[in-house]
Amino acid sequence: MSFYLFFTLSKQVLRTFGSFCLRKIFFISFLVFNFLLSTSLLSQVSRDFYNPEKISDNIKTVLFHRNGWPMSYPVIGLGTGQKLFLSFDELGTEIKNYYYSVERCDKNWEPSALMRTEYSRGDQMVPIENYRRSFNTTFDYVHYELVFPNENLEILLSGNYLLKVYDGFKRENPILSKRFMVNEQRVSVEADIKYTMQSSGRDNYQEIDFVVNYPGLSIMDPATEVSVTLMQNGRTDNAITNIPPLFFGNDRMDFNYNREVIMEGGNEFRWVDFRSLRFQSDHISDINFYDPFYHADVFTDQPNGDSPYFYHKDFNGRYYIEVQEQQGPEVSADYVFVHFSLNWMPPVGGRQVYVTGGLTNWLLTPQNKMKYDFEKELYTHTLLLKQGYYNYQYLVVEEDEEKGSVLPVEGSFGRTENDYLILVYFRPAGGRYDRLVGVEVVNSVNP
Repeated sequence: MSFYLFFTLSKQVLRTFGSFCLRKIFFISFLVFNFLLSTSLLSQVSRDFYNPEKISDNIKTVLFHRNGWPMSYPVIGLGTGQKLFLSFDELGTEIKNYYYSVERCDKNWEPSALMRTEYSRGDQMVPIENYRRSFNTTFDYVHYELVFPNENLEILLSGNYLLKVYDGFKRENPILSKRFMVNEQRVSVEADIKYTMQSSGRDNYQEIDFVVNYPGLSIMDPATEVSVTLMQNGRTDNAITNIPPLFFGNDRMDFNYNREVIMEGGNEFRWVDFRSLRFQSDHISDINFYDPFYHADVFTDQPNGDSPYFYHKDFNGRYYIEVQEQQGPEVSADYVFVHFSLNWMPPVGGRQVYVTGGLTNWLLTPQNKMKYDFEKELYTHTLLLKQGYYNYQYLVVEEDEEKGSVLPVEGSFGRTENDYLILVYFRPAGGRYDRLVGVEVVNSVNP
């Protein structure tokens, strides 16, 4: 039942009977209606997030962000002139004829029904013409870069998109696919990150309350036409999707769900620094050159679950590439085998532990999964990483689960500093695509 129908019926009842007692009945009915509406809306909230991203094994160090803002999300404003920057390395010396294209998706990252000419203008396949070979490195690689939209490709509509890179015209098998978003910014978002009201998880979880203001945007039925996706830092496994407004009126939508839209606060990220291969940083136990490659051993990590919360400034899972002794890290930074180890309880059932963060593209794949060494009584994993400074965490995924938890190994605190990305989608009745009408990044410590 909509608000309009409820109030229409209520007016008719009051017009017919009109009394003080009926006003009480009206008030009680209103409270009951609100309860039923909130229950119905909460049943629609989903934590499922289909992630169509793909990166081939030979492709490394994929960076994708707004041009000139390395730590940003890949979001640009429609018609603003803002551009996106993509860079990646391919191991080896051969220069490939790479092409890129964009494909539109709906709010859940499923393929859109729109034709390409409806959402983009320009070439369907655009060559990547900016590339350089590495020099003075033990690993040979070719570094590719592109900036778009450009004169060859223009985006016409807001919403979710995939950037795909192909080897030649082999469109059936892209070497990488990365998500990006184009925003109209027709609404404003006011958010508040706080301790959850849920007493059992108050110390471990963060509650995300927010209001969306939409003056000037015609929305007939916000409950069915508007939904929100909420993401923490760069993670997708714990994203909350299809959140409808709980209350609405006067060009304002309230998403204050109290205890339902919550996430683990987690902990500050661990870090590893190997910008120099001559000197060991505080988290590197040893750096060795085993001909022909470098190896870096990270001090064995201990679980933080029973430790008190301690704030330190981090990049919320991101990383940056740098070489302390040389210029031009894009092609002068070397690749290093970085060996991680974790001293934690042996696996039980189908429980898995992953190294997560930007260094593993936030993906839960076999390439990022740790193995338990029963002889050493440690979880171990090796990643091939480009010289730089990296944030990371350990994520535990239970058997038959797709969402991970940082609480068992990292601990989780309501005071932890996190970024939350709020995406507001709008599809009017009869609309053929989901518009992205608002994007806001809110920090739990510095709102």
